[in-house]
Amino acid sequence: MGRRIKKMRNENNYSQTHVANILFISQAAYSLIENSQNGIVVDHIIKLSKLYDISTDYILKGDSNYIKVDSTNGFVPLIRAHRYSEFVNDLSDDFFPDLEDWFRVPGFDPVEEHKLFEVNSNNMTPTILSGDILVCQNHKKIDEILDGTAVFVVTGDQIYMRRFKRSSESGFFLLENDNDYPTETSAKINIDDVRELMIIRGKISSGLVQYHEISGKGKINALEKDLELLKKELFSMNKKLTILSSKNDS
Repeated sequence: MGRRIKKMRNENNYSQTHVANILFISQAAYSLIENSQNGIVVDHIIKLSKLYDISTDYILKGDSNYIKVDSTNGFVPLIRAHRYSEFVNDLSDDFFPDLEDWFRVPGFDPVEEHKLFEVNSNNMTPTILSGDILVCQNHKKIDEILDGTAVFVVTGDQIYMRRFKRSSESGFFLLENDNDYPTETSAKINIDDVRELMIIRGKISSGLVQYHEISGKGKINALEKDLELLKKELFSMNKKLTILSSKNDS
């Protein structure tokens, strides 16, 4: 192990003093590590792994047959609902190395701006269900977002998963629900308060849409068709009455 650590230092043109300072130990103590005369603690192995951008397995065993799990290798971080508060408090890249869940998503060509979020609300049902995983991508230009686009927005300490809608009031936009649940209200957002805005590119569903939601939509569609038919019949009757009335007058 000492030989590998020394080889990595030489390949990067680092001095023993430079690496020792990063590990917060003396140059003499570090020299003993490279000469395999002194043990190395876990904290030092992790710091060396980050310094040389290699796995801890390589430092310990020389094993380089591994897949690096990060955004540069096609993996996307999943932020689960119970970690939303941590994500909101730290939107920087420092948050992501501590995540346990990274995935490759079939059908998506991931870029560094992609993130996965676990849904924990009902404001987008039946389009998006609680427990679904959203595939989101960072979007910087709010003026280019179309009305009706599903978005994920962070403002202050709040997170919203809703439909984007332009506001007639300058400097604001609206976020609307896909349903009329009384507990899920729409919101007016000040553009200056937006810390992060992502477009929802897709979802990984965790379940089926409930039957009552589908049947409810079917009933509404049926009522709309009946109403349209009734309008046509009334128009036809009015036309016939007009013709009869003109005949009687003549």
